[in-house]
Amino acid sequence: MLPRPSDVRRQWTARHPDMDASAMQIVELVKRIVGQLESAVEPLYDDAPLTAPELDLLIPLRHMEQPVIARRIAEHHRMSRAGVSKALGKLERRGFIERAPSRADRRASLVSITESGKAAVDALFPRQVGIESRLVAGLGADRERVVEALTLLAAAFERAAAELPSSPEFLEPDVTASGSPAT
Repeated sequence: MLPRPSDVRRQWTARHPDMDASAMQIVELVKRIVGQLESAVEPLYDDAPLTAPELDLLIPLRHMEQPVIARRIAEHHRMSRAGVSKALGKLERRGFIERAPSRADRRASLVSITESGKAAVDALFPRQVGIESRLVAGLGADRERVVEALTLLAAAFERAAAELPSSPEFLEPDVTASGSPAT
């Protein structure tokens, strides 16, 4: 049996007393919530024409009257341009979006949702929202407090993420001259 998150935090704190493991409590809860959400909506996509991430890309496009630059989609979803381009290519091949060159910037493409894309979003998104509504229904009067707390958490993550170095080296442990991690 795997240890409980509180036991894991205690073990890390015992091994590394100078490490602040308090964030583990919040992050573990966020991961648990995300896992439960994904498990709850997963059956909806078993035979669907879109995956959940593809639907997430299409939802903002559903009611837009003008095409949008692919770069804006990447920024909105906090995804790499390459990742968005690959996803958009798959959606385009299946007829859910159209891409056209931008007259203002030849390097950019303008993305718009097709009628097939709209129909797929209209079929799936309300069902997903129904599942999500059932998941949060038990909050009752605490709903606004939860929204406020999650808003604070999202803002804190965004501020901290903006300050993190872009290089992964800062994540590597200090290493002694012998090549072993410093303890």
